[in-house]
Amino acid sequence: MRVTNSMLINQFLYNMNNNLDKMQKHDYQLATGKKIFRPSDDPVGITRSLQARTDLSKLERYIQNVSDAKAWLTQSETSLMEMNEIIKRAYDLAVDGANSTKTLEDRQASAKELRELEEHLVQAANTTFGGRYIFGGYNTVKDPFELSEDGALLYNGKDIKSENAEDIEKLRGYIKESIEYEIGPNTNMQVSINGLELLGIGEGNVFDVINGLTNALETGDTDIIDESVGTLQKAQENILSHIADVGGKYNRLEMVEYRYKDDYINYTGVKSEVEDVDQAEATMQLKMAEMVYRSSLAVGARIIQPTLVDFLR
Repeated sequence: MRVTNSMLINQFLYNMNNNLDKMQKHDYQLATGKKIFRPSDDPVGITRSLQARTDLSKLERYIQNVSDAKAWLTQSETSLMEMNEIIKRAYDLAVDGANSTKTLEDRQASAKELRELEEHLVQAANTTFGGRYIFGGYNTVKDPFELSEDGALLYNGKDIKSENAEDIEKLRGYIKESIEYEIGPNTNMQVSINGLELLGIGEGNVFDVINGLTNALETGDTDIIDESVGTLQKAQENILSHIADVGGKYNRLEMVEYRYKDDYINYTGVKSEVEDVDQAEATMQLKMAEMVYRSSLAVGARIIQPTLVDFLR
């Protein structure tokens, strides 16, 4: 087969463009810091990269959920400690009021403080976090607890001391309502505590006990005062058990968060190994590609023979 000048020129242009593409590839790598320009550059690597990106996206979501859950539990713990102090103070006043040396005037003075504690208890039960009520179950936008005109404590409009069977059943249904966060694959954690679990339902609920103690101090009824001491002790034990539960969940979330942060570093390393370019190596490859391209230009000057136009000059 006869090799014509046209064939030499076409082959030269083809090879020169290939060399130019290689130089452009290394130039892109240095400019962006990424190895892969298109999926065809590394089909296996792009698969690993996409998987690592997916894993990182999931981890970011779980880390955010864990952070939000920790903040919710922190606020819950603060409110529970506040409730504990209220009940503790009511217990101290009950013990003090049960003392036979106390006069009616002394007990009435304690009753005035208890009236303030009653209102503060309702305020603590309506604590919010991020604009959401933390003890209201699924009701996070409206005050779950409020006082009626006759002084009864209502939860979502229902009297928690009600003797109506339908109301009691409704209130028990509210207890099952809780806020959960997804902290891992198929793993949810309940972070909210329903206010009814803290204050109780029906006779003997914490608010009713404190209210009854207040009335007893105002009238000097020592029998009810003595009875309130034991009831308030149990109420405080209930609050403390919830505080311990919150603390346990918080510790678990911290361990999960530490693990996710380690996983995030590992997946970032996998992604970087596939995607990120070695600057030193890429620079060397660019220089080599540039040298090859310049050489091809020099060879081309020899392949492309002078034309008639060159002689006419």
